Amino acid sequence: MRHFLFSFLLCFVSCFADAKRVYVSEAGTLWADGSSWESATSDLCSALLCCSAGDSVWVAVGTYYGGFLMPEGVTVLGGFLGTETSEQQRLLPMYSSQRSVLCGKHLYRVLEQPADYDLPSAWDGFAITQGIGQMGAGVLLRRNGVLRNCIIEDNAAGMPAVGEYLPQEGGLVLFVNASTRRAVIMSPVDYGRHYQHTRGKEAVSQCSEGGKSDWRLPSNSELLYLTSAVGDGLYAFSPSYYLLENKLKISGNDVLSGKRYWASNTATESGNPVAYCLHTTNAQSGRLSALGYCRIRPVRSVTLTSADGVGGGVYATSGSTLSGCMVSNNTAAEDEDIHAEGEVLILDIDDKARLYFMARNDMNIPLK
Repeated sequence: MRHFLFSFLLCFVSCFADAKRVYVSEAGTLWADGSSWESATSDLCSALLCCSAGDSVWVAVGTYYGGFLMPEGVTVLGGFLGTETSEQQRLLPMYSSQRSVLCGKHLYRVLEQPADYDLPSAWDGFAITQGIGQMGAGVLLRRNGVLRNCIIEDNAAGMPAVGEYLPQEGGLVLFVNASTRRAVIMSPVDYGRHYQHTRGKEAVSQCSEGGKSDWRLPSNSELLYLTSAVGDGLYAFSPSYYLLENKLKISGNDVLSGKRYWASNTATESGNPVAYCLHTTNAQSGRLSALGYCRIRPVRSVTLTSADGVGGGVYATSGSTLSGCMVSNNTAAEDEDIHAEGEVLILDIDDKARLYFMARNDMNIPLK
């Protein structure tokens, strides 16, 4: 037992011995390494992917769009102006109009912890807004997820977010329109064989994933949704790509990375048939001869049925922590602001509307 404990502690210490700090700023450069404020990256999603246990991410004031996955053992701090050398110098959102804002654009769950963690993942000093999700539209916390000094407002549970898997529809949400309740669903199945464009269209017509028969090749615009253009004309993977990729990984399905997929709309140029494809190694989409070979991953368009949302602001499960947060103006059929299951530590919460709110927990105690 002593030997095991010593080995665990040695591993724990070694994880943090080489800890690094990554700097993120809205005014930064997409391809910067984030090693300082002067070389800050503007891509929060990419910065998080580069982190490991013991690392920290300092995020300057500004608005960062997308759904963000919480990496294990990483501390993410917001509220910096971009010159600080200490976290004590930053601005907390409840005391300043200059904020680090995480915005879901009514497409994404803003912040998600994809699994229970052994090491804490802490997010501190953010405004979290415009999230959607079937539960926990603003934040979904699991064991060892920690949320501190954050404002969580204007999130709405009851609609699936990009990246969620819908078993009744047989796929992952690629795009969702909350106002029309329409969504594009992508099959988790990657057709490993390489198809010419016409043969690819025929193969998709045979797809019956999830018991559905209306699968098709995605359009070029749907594939382009996985990438987002930046000012200098380069392309970078979007939050949608990262969310779908993560869901495919944890479910054991073939991932998007390194693949080249057909799109369905064709054109004619100089008498030669062409079609569009997305190359997921370099995030480029362009026209390609229809006689070339690509993989296919079908999609289908659906109208989403009504669903009861739970925990519009936060959905927290046992072992997570909420501390010093302001939660208000979130919507859900059940527990608009916070839904807590199990032993969730909730401290110093202000919902700005009542003296206290009732969070759902094992003892059903009013939390002040």
